Amino acid sequence: MRRGHSQRLGVALFPFGAVAVHQLRYQLAFGADASRELTDQGHAYLHELTPWIVLAVAVGAGGLLARLARAWRSGESERGRCLAALWALTSAALFSIYVGQEFLEGLLASGHPQGLAGILGDGGLWALPASIAVGGLLALLVRGGRALVARVARLGRRRPRVAAARAPKGAVGPARVALPRLAPLAGASAGRAPPRR
Repeated sequence: MRRGHSQRLGVALFPFGAVAVHQLRYQLAFGADASRELTDQGHAYLHELTPWIVLAVAVGAGGLLARLARAWRSGESERGRCLAALWALTSAALFSIYVGQEFLEGLLASGHPQGLAGILGDGGLWALPASIAVGGLLALLVRGGRALVARVARLGRRRPRVAAARAPKGAVGPARVALPRLAPLAGASAGRAPPRR
């Protein structure tokens, strides 16, 4: 299987991971006041993203189901990066998304601090451990999906297959023969003839 199939679930989960890092950072920094701080700093738009995030996760789950079906039919699985490398890459990407998101919010949202103060100030460094934790969770989900595909592929290889009989190369198959259609009374189905007088 191509490697692109193994990355679809991870890509589909990234929007969920990015919002989770953002929300977790504010929860860790402000505790019970996190909702008020999010509203004051112009983060109300995140609630409008929820249906799109659910859609992305659903697309990822559908891709996983398609991979499972393909692995069952073909018996092929895929290889990927080791868990530590996947975790590191995912965490770095999530932290980068957080930095870019906070930078844009500083430019566009009223009440949000700009520059480094908006990115790292007021507990912004909590985004780093949040990125590591969420990145680890996403890496485990992707690796779990890959392990599930490998398991289904092994089961698919074990099931009996019905192989079509193939003629040797160069062999000529039987010719089609057209039999004439007989009249109903000319065959054995006519029964016996009428008695003689």
